This record gives sequence, structure tokens and C-alpha cells, in this order.
Amino acid sequence: MKLYKVLAVVLNSREMRDAHRVITLFSKERGKIQVVAHGVTKPTSRKRGAVQPFAVSEFMLRQGRDLDSVSQCEGIEFFPGLWTDLDKLLYAGHMAELVDALTVEGDPNEAVFIHIIKTLRELDKTVDPELVTRWFELRLMALLGYLPYLNGCVDCGGELNGPMVRFSTQAGGLICFNCAAGEEYITCNRGTVAIMHTLLSWEIDKIDRLRVARSSRAQMSTIMHEYLQWHMEKRSRSLQFMDKLNCFNPVIK
Repeated sequence: MKLYKVLAVVLNSREMRDAHRVITLFSKERGKIQVVAHGVTKPTSRKRGAVQPFAVSEFMLRQGRDLDSVSQCEGIEFFPGLWTDLDKLLYAGHMAELVDALTVEGDPNEAVFIHIIKTLRELDKTVDPELVTRWFELRLMALLGYLPYLNGCVDCGGELNGPMVRFSTQAGGLICFNCAAGEEYITCNRGTVAIMHTLLSWEIDKIDRLRVARSSRAQMSTIMHEYLQWHMEKRSRSLQFMDKLNCFNPVIK
């Protein structure tokens, strides 16, 4: 029985039988992996804290026929601020869903692992979880090769004129007036696009310095939610719950 060690963040878990859970991890060494944590829901289990969502833990894993299993684990970081703020908890859940949906198992990506940890640390203490989430989304899409085109018309390559621009999820970025004909698109102002560029260029510890108008926040939210849904081929459960709480109200032209 081969044992191996990974440092990983817990993305999610689901119930199995007999107090077991299937845990989805994103590890530094092996990327995304699914493992079984036997008996972890029992009150006496020593593994419970280390396998809770968003925990960063060291795992000793045992290779199995179908799924590997958790032999030992020790929690390293737990981000308690996420569990005392519903917005932060939902944003963290949304980020975990994105990573799970947009990555494949067994494909190591240390940059994505570092990106998740950086964002969870900032989300834990920030006063602006929404903007931290937009930073996470844009940077994650850049790391995975899905970044929308924001430097002109994605279709014809031409410049964009006027104070308002159009974003097409199907085209994968901004489109000009002529290319937008007959397409579904989202309208936003140039200031919103400038904020997106800033989020892509700034490090996360500067995010709280940004002052973003409510209109630009709403436009970014709509753009990213629709664009991510296009790539995930579904809407994240966390965002659906946020919609029910009237946190978001996307409008598409």
C-alpha cells in the first residue's frame, strides 16, 4: 500500500456511507484529487477539522483501487473569518466551485494552488469580499487560459469607441458595435473595463485601496457571472443562493 504526502486545500466534500466522506482537494503536488476520508463524520474523529471546506492541510494518502484514502491529516490554516460572515462563506464556496469545475484531476498547477491560498487569506480578513472575488476570478481565468479579451474587439481586432462598450460571453471578450449586431451582449462603461485591468495588474494586498462605484461593481458582477457560467456550463450553487438573497441582479441586453 503506497503512501504519499500532499499539501492541499479542501474544495468540498460529499457524504458517502458509514460516516465516510469523499473529499475534493486541490494539492500543490498533484493538482485536483478526490479521496475518501473514512469515519470522518464521527464525533470522535481526529480528521474532522483538517477536512472541512477551505482548510489547508497536510495529508498522508494511501493509494486505493478506485479512490485514494486519507491515512493521516493535519490542519495548517482554517480561515475562521469565513465562517462568521455569510457573504465571505458564499464567495469562498463560489471560488471552490470554480476551481473544481475548471480543472481536471491529476494535473498539477502550483500557480493555481498558490492563487487559492492567497485569496482565502485575503478573503478571511478583507472588508471587501466582492472585489477580492473579482480579483480571484480574473486571475484564475488568466492562469487557466480562459481570460476574456479586454483590449479591443475580440472579433475584428478593431478599437472600441464611445463611453460604453459591449461584452459578449460567446465571443469571449469585448466586441465593437458592428460585430455586436445580432449577438447577445452585456453593456458596461469604460471605467468598469479599467477596473478589470487594474485587478489583473495589482497584487491582492492592494485590493482594499480600490474605490469602485456601485454601477461598475454591478457590471463586473454580471460580466463575470455570465462568462464563468459559459465556461462551467452551469451556474455555481453559491451564486444561485446569492441570487435568492438578492445579492446580484444581472441584466443582459
